[in-house]
Amino acid sequence: MATFTNRELQTAMMESAVTEVNDAPARPTPIPSRRLGLHWRPVAVHPAALELMSTGLINAQVWADQSFWRPLALWAGVAGALSTGVAGERMLDWRALALALLLVDMLWGAVWRLAGGRSVLLPLAPRAAQQQVWLPYLRPGSPAARIFSGSHHDLWPLAFRVGAPTVLLALVVAAVIGVEALGLTIVVVALTVLGWTARHTLHSIPMLLTSLISIGLPWLLLLWQHADQNMALGMALAGLWTLHHWGEMRILGDGADAVAMLLLAAGELGVCALLIAGQAPLWLAAIVLLLLPTWLTIVQGRAIGRQMQPLWLLAMLLSALALGQMNY
Repeated sequence: MATFTNRELQTAMMESAVTEVNDAPARPTPIPSRRLGLHWRPVAVHPAALELMSTGLINAQVWADQSFWRPLALWAGVAGALSTGVAGERMLDWRALALALLLVDMLWGAVWRLAGGRSVLLPLAPRAAQQQVWLPYLRPGSPAARIFSGSHHDLWPLAFRVGAPTVLLALVVAAVIGVEALGLTIVVVALTVLGWTARHTLHSIPMLLTSLISIGLPWLLLLWQHADQNMALGMALAGLWTLHHWGEMRILGDGADAVAMLLLAAGELGVCALLIAGQAPLWLAAIVLLLLPTWLTIVQGRAIGRQMQPLWLLAMLLSALALGQMNY
């Protein structure tokens, strides 16, 4: 009868364990038991399966940007319509109004976002970003290639796959609305090119351009669509709130900005002057109460926060409604 020492027994056990490990790949991996008897294993996605998520030639992704209650293009368009007195009309074309608001808020906003470059755009799929656009005047050593020198390997795919469809869609919708909308859309495209150029040359985009696209142009389009009489007062009010929006952006960035305070004061004094000339004391009192907290905050030396934006928005809408009731 053979006998084994403790050392020999330990050696035999270790060799047996090594044999089991080497044989492990040949054995089926036990599936842990589930309550329903189901076990999901990750499966690699076949490249052809990516086509399942593409159903259209032009793709869009929509999201709500920051707070809804702040002065921007959608509300500026509403204010432009209110300043014409549409609130009292019974035969208002709601479909035309909705299409115009879609143009000034979503489509003009998408065009203007192009001025911010790749940092503010959603990234393209790797397959789309890798497809390069061949242009003869961008060959190495050409003047245009030297201008666009640097890390611009995905510039032209973005320009042709994002910029061109965005501008084209905005122009098509504007052409459906009318000549005024088409003309203002071309102005938005021009301001976008100007903003993109300023960002590359001055390393910043002028805030005035943002205010024009956010307040001035949307207000003007809806004013043109619904005004039947003299638009001078409506255009003046649009200009005053464009100045005010310019000051809003500056004061939110720097609470001690003297230019921002001057812009806010000029816009608010102009609005009050219009209401005084139109003999609308009740509207004037309501708007002054909405604008007063901004100046109390400035006098107290505290920073102007975004909690003031709903007050500015409400003051803008009330002034437009007052103008619509006074003159139309």
